Amino acid sequence: MIGGGHANVQVLRKLCMNEYRGLNVILISEGYEAIYSGMTPGYIKKFYSLEDISIDLQRLCFNAGATFIKDKVIKLDSKNQIIYLNDNPSISYNVLSINSGSISNNQTISIDEESNIISAKPISSFVSKLKEIDDLIKKSSKKKISIIGGGVAAFELSFALYRRYDENISIDIISDQILAEKNLNISTIKRLKKIAKNLGINLISNQVITINKSEIALDNDDKIQSDCVLLSTGASLPDWLEKSDLEKTENFIAINHQLQSLNHKNIFVTGDAATIKNYIKPKSGVMAVRQGEVLKKNLFLFLLKNPLKKFKPQNNWLYLIGTHKNSAVLNYFNFSFSGNWCWQLKKIIDLNFMRKFSFSEQNDMNKKIYNLNNFKDDTPKMYCQGCGSKVSKNTLINFLSNQNNNKELSDSTEIKFEQSTVLQTIDHIKLFKSINPYDFGIISYLHSQNDILSAGGSVHSLSVSIGVPFSENLVESFYLEYFMRGIQIEASKDDAYLAAGHSYQTEEPAVTITMNGSIKQKSKKYSANEGNLIYLSKPLGTGYLLAAYFQNSQLLSISDFEKLIRYLKTSNDSAAKSGFSHGSQLMTDVSGFGLASHLGDICQSSNLSAQINLKNEILINNKLEILKNYKSSGYKNNHLSSFDTVEIKENHPLIKIIFDPQTNGPLLMAIDKEKKNEFEKEFIKNCHTQPILIGEFIKQKEKLIYFE
Repeated sequence: MIGGGHANVQVLRKLCMNEYRGLNVILISEGYEAIYSGMTPGYIKKFYSLEDISIDLQRLCFNAGATFIKDKVIKLDSKNQIIYLNDNPSISYNVLSINSGSISNNQTISIDEESNIISAKPISSFVSKLKEIDDLIKKSSKKKISIIGGGVAAFELSFALYRRYDENISIDIISDQILAEKNLNISTIKRLKKIAKNLGINLISNQVITINKSEIALDNDDKIQSDCVLLSTGASLPDWLEKSDLEKTENFIAINHQLQSLNHKNIFVTGDAATIKNYIKPKSGVMAVRQGEVLKKNLFLFLLKNPLKKFKPQNNWLYLIGTHKNSAVLNYFNFSFSGNWCWQLKKIIDLNFMRKFSFSEQNDMNKKIYNLNNFKDDTPKMYCQGCGSKVSKNTLINFLSNQNNNKELSDSTEIKFEQSTVLQTIDHIKLFKSINPYDFGIISYLHSQNDILSAGGSVHSLSVSIGVPFSENLVESFYLEYFMRGIQIEASKDDAYLAAGHSYQTEEPAVTITMNGSIKQKSKKYSANEGNLIYLSKPLGTGYLLAAYFQNSQLLSISDFEKLIRYLKTSNDSAAKSGFSHGSQLMTDVSGFGLASHLGDICQSSNLSAQINLKNEILINNKLEILKNYKSSGYKNNHLSSFDTVEIKENHPLIKIIFDPQTNGPLLMAIDKEKKNEFEKEFIKNCHTQPILIGEFIKQKEKLIYFE
């Protein structure tokens, strides 16, 4: 699935309630959230928050049993059924659903590169750039905003901006087709024009020819000065779709009444990018929502080889156009009304749609099970746990054929070290459900790398064991390649050699990495000295935050999860180099056993205790309510094993963080007090963030660690 548009999200919602065994679903989207266009004017007016108008695609995929990949599509090869992405490896598909939206149509306008233009499409891009308009308005009053385009969307946008900036702007709507949509009746057109006039919004009935840095040229040779230009000029295809071989009609993807591409029946296209041949209708969010109701049936009917449903576009539909304050205009056939009750009706419809994608605290979806044609449920009750569970040889050979080493499938690999003593570590972590396996490959490598870094080494070589889901063909290849590519991209940064590998099929996809390292620095757990300062290279919290997210906690927002993924994909390599270059002889990584256990081991080995000052800065996410209400499955064992070695008040607001297990957690390092300032300065330079000073080592006392 490409795009989290109004139709595709309905397919995913269906998968939250139904499981199709034998089916692997992937959603590709440029953002973690899908913006609901119907509520965007309300967001601009500050009536709704960004979270109110956003569908959390990562969470939706989690509940749907789908994999989410945040990336941009750059090419579609429909002949070979391959999707090429900007940052991730390409993906092969059997069936494709495109609901990626459109971009603003500016093909008839000459636009100077220095012009200050913001497009209304895609809507997510406009929302992200709204701050640019905010900053412009803050600089001085009465800035002029020009909206190119005369449709309903342009009017609704102008009303919303007028309200957002408290009349502190002047607005022009410029188009040679003002409110020309054929479904608008005369009364509604008059109402909208009257509201615009009353608000001082200037309507200019001319065609725009050129736009430069501060001026708009019209077809009557008039020039209009403008501080910011917004394009609301209708829809056009993004470049990758325009260049695809999918048949076009009226410059959009031509589809039949079953929502299929005319020349590729395994590709379904909905929303602004699609037009039913010989049945042209205006582009709208309403149309996409209606198509979604048929798409969520037809995709599965197609997979089951059953007859498809026919989509019948409405000749007319209900318009609810937000105007000013808490008012809206209603247009339906020849009926036209305005007032607060129209706004209330719009609110009810919009909120009901968004409520379908809320999963607050829902942990069990109780899905109805379907088996796809030719799918045998022999995820065997008695499957071989040995070599019989290996990934197919063809899949392995196809992957290895693109590698630079071990192409001959040798049984073992000779590894040459310059040192007689080497470092070695092994880690195994299971795939977080719905997470991009490519990202997880990166996370797995960095999680293992921490052991080598904290021991004073650099990664020399590694062996990998990959567990992919029970599957065949494209699915098996997808997981193997995505796991491995993620691992390889990080290994290449260390010039590390992939020495050996193993792959197998399992009900719990996972990555196991055995990592070898060359010793570069001296680092031992018994090397702490009294008075040494204790630093963390990163904050803590991956365990309970992931637990909260995958229990559908509404306390964790889309932006919170995006921040968490960035953290999980952040290496500690530069942090380790900063510590060792300033004399640190002691590091450890804070991982599965939590801060109390790892720091306690150092205190015990060094015959010291530690005095720690817990502050909110130690947390990845400073929402204490999340820490209070959620804990990882590993928390209980960590608490039992370490609680007797620490002294901390039972009501300390951060008590749970010291037992929280970490995936790719921070390095804990000891730094001499005299080197504090120069260490922190270099750390900031190398890591672009501040190291977290949490305390110091003290003389040995009854307890290993004292938390304040």
